[in-house]
Amino acid sequence: MEIINQKLGYTKQTIQKVNTITFRASQYNHVTDRYEKKKLHQRWCQIGSHLVQRDLYSAFLLMNSEPNLQNTNQDLCNKTFTTFLALHNQHIEDLRQVKKTFPLSMGIKQIK
Repeated sequence: MEIINQKLGYTKQTIQKVNTITFRASQYNHVTDRYEKKKLHQRWCQIGSHLVQRDLYSAFLLMNSEPNLQNTNQDLCNKTFTTFLALHNQHIEDLRQVKKTFPLSMGIKQIK
């Protein structure tokens, strides 16, 4: 991580290591405040009445985590989810319009 920070030109450590066993971003649902086990092939998850791409949602949860990266801050998630959802939906739509094949692990299908 120090090498990556150096290559990016960061003088302070800005890249942080996350314990994926304790954080479990891919399983947490900030609306229900519960952990929901998902199968690895499930690339989309239901958050409230919205369907979101699992990896993007995990990044959202990390962005809204406590400073120690141990827990997600549910209040912060509630405040920023509308903005995330708008950006998420636009980005997914943009990806679907691209004439390119993406890895199946992304769960993005192009519009034909």
